[in-house]
Amino acid sequence: MLVHFVPKNLKEALEFLATHDSYIVAGGTDLMVQKHKSSGLLPTFERDTMYIMGLKELDYIKVDAEKNIHIGAITRYSELLNSALIPEPFKEVIREIASPNIRNMATLVGNIANASPAGDALVPLNLYDASIVLTSKKGSRQIKVSEFIQGYRKTDHHIDELITEVIIPNLDLNITYKKVGSRKAETITKVSFMGGYRVNHGMVEEMRIAFGSVAEKVVRSPEIEAKYQKISVNELRARIDDIVNEYDWIVTPITDQRSTKEYRKKVAFNLLRAFLKSIK
Repeated sequence: MLVHFVPKNLKEALEFLATHDSYIVAGGTDLMVQKHKSSGLLPTFERDTMYIMGLKELDYIKVDAEKNIHIGAITRYSELLNSALIPEPFKEVIREIASPNIRNMATLVGNIANASPAGDALVPLNLYDASIVLTSKKGSRQIKVSEFIQGYRKTDHHIDELITEVIIPNLDLNITYKKVGSRKAETITKVSFMGGYRVNHGMVEEMRIAFGSVAEKVVRSPEIEAKYQKISVNELRARIDDIVNEYDWIVTPITDQRSTKEYRKKVAFNLLRAFLKSIK
């Protein structure tokens, strides 16, 4: 018999997870889409389900001494939009996620746990090198989002763990974000791109590049980025073709009902070229 559980606090939630392999539901906006059936039929949950939206101890946005941002697991997108602590590049992404009513329920953690390559918030999380905290009765561990998500809906999640927090490092870069879809917001992304850079006296001190919806997970390569740092802006622009070629083997989109792989790859590289030309 399936169990539906609503914990009163985090301790109760972890006790439940220690003995139940269950779905964890906060806003439910991703999970309900996955479980959607034809009109008039209720979704089917084949495992126990725990509802955590009432855990107010996981509803917070705060900054530590190093100016890293800590976001609780049930903090909704609408709260992030209204917070002065959230960086503008994240807000730009959130404004283009679904509709206001969805943003009033959906959470950043839900986007991470869903592990879809089309998850809009995953692009800035990868660019910022964000981490999550996973908590169980046995303790807590911290892991980068880029390592936690291992592929399409594949994560390094243990059945007794709950994602309790997202940590976004303080980052001082000039950031560009572009989302390509059928419409501006209420659509699943065809391609998304975020690039960031910092230039000092004509030299590229740091550069980061992330693509969404062009592989099984967000594409970001610190190894490629490192090859084109500590050079002049003029040299970087002269090597744009080289940089694009570096990404050719890891930008591997698929064809589906939303777009073709050829279109996705062309658009992704057009966005990359435009970003590189904008560095000054």
